[in-house]
Amino acid sequence: MPGAASAAFGSGGLQRPDLAQEIPCPNCGEPMLPGWGTTCGKCRPNLVAAKTMFLSDEQVALPAHAAGAMTLGWLVVIRSPDTEKKGDLVDLDRERVVLSRAGAAPTGSVRVAQFDDSYMSSAHAVIGRPATVDRSDAFTIRDRDNPAPSVNGTFVNSQRLGPGEVVRLADGDVIKVGATELLFKSLWLPPVGARA
Repeated sequence: MPGAASAAFGSGGLQRPDLAQEIPCPNCGEPMLPGWGTTCGKCRPNLVAAKTMFLSDEQVALPAHAAGAMTLGWLVVIRSPDTEKKGDLVDLDRERVVLSRAGAAPTGSVRVAQFDDSYMSSAHAVIGRPATVDRSDAFTIRDRDNPAPSVNGTFVNSQRLGPGEVVRLADGDVIKVGATELLFKSLWLPPVGARA
């Protein structure tokens, strides 16, 4: 019966059920994959604000430069050849976080998130924190540039980053470095007085 199966998915107009079909974004009409959520990356906010905060002013330790607002970001490991990392969170709490193949040397104040993924390059991609705590600012990602771009590239929502290209991340973006996929999540907290 192998002929029947191949005929069902052949040129007769039927498509394989395992292939994802693009759908239009309900906001802007741009093509997107159903797994991206309710909107495309262009329509999602760069930083998501909390709807309810159950913290008192005394419970929130604020850095002096934050003027009361706070920006948080992290990556959720969706899939990776490094099976022990699946479901892990990578805090984006430093000015730069480097995504790298395991074995990369530490680089001072930069956080290095290492994965046992032979498809990743050393220092494969760099994620930068927003320069300000303004809600319109965004986390960014770029492929490495020194000594050369990564071998297998850096992708955001299936789009490969060009050499030197810096992409602003939106909450819910899917990042692919090597064979590792990460979900970007963010949270913007307003100044303490505005949380009540």
